[in-house]
Amino acid sequence: MSQRVLIADDSPVARIALVRRVRAAGFEVVERDSCASASAVDASTIACAVLDFDLGDGFGVDVAARLRAGEATLPIAFFTSANDDDVTRRAAAFGPVFAKPDELDAAIDWIQRMIHRETGRQGEIF
Repeated sequence: MSQRVLIADDSPVARIALVRRVRAAGFEVVERDSCASASAVDASTIACAVLDFDLGDGFGVDVAARLRAGEATLPIAFFTSANDDDVTRRAAAFGPVFAKPDELDAAIDWIQRMIHRETGRQGEIF
């Protein structure tokens, strides 16, 4: 299974911070800055995805739906500063929602768990 992580965020500062942490954890990153570019990623080539709610040209939940159409069990999380209850509920249907920037460590822990679960290294504790 791939150890590639899709990170999609239209904010360069937030995206770069998350990308750096994921790479430091030893994982390859597929970095995207828009709904259109994230939607074009082949879900079969990634282990999990971390998406922002608002991607400028569309919404992370739309990207999540596209990714899941390609890989029904793909782990998807959201890392966002948006605090709209309706959007949060829609996103939570796909996976966990982490608050930006306060829950960066929790998002990294989630990525590690998802990748190690997918690679069969379930006995490790993170």
